[in-house]
Amino acid sequence: MLNFKFTALVAIYAANVLDGGRTIDEVPAYLQPQVKEILGNSTSTAADTTPQA
Repeated sequence: MLNFKFTALVAIYAANVLDGGRTIDEVPAYLQPQVKEILGNSTSTAADTTPQA
């Protein structure tokens, strides 16, 4: 049986940060600790994840 410790909302925000759609600072403050945990406490920005030409 799977045991999820994060809500779907937290996962959506984490995915959005990973794909550069928003920064961790744009995530609601009450969700930031959980989003950071999913991201491995990475606070990358869109500039960090933008592919190089």
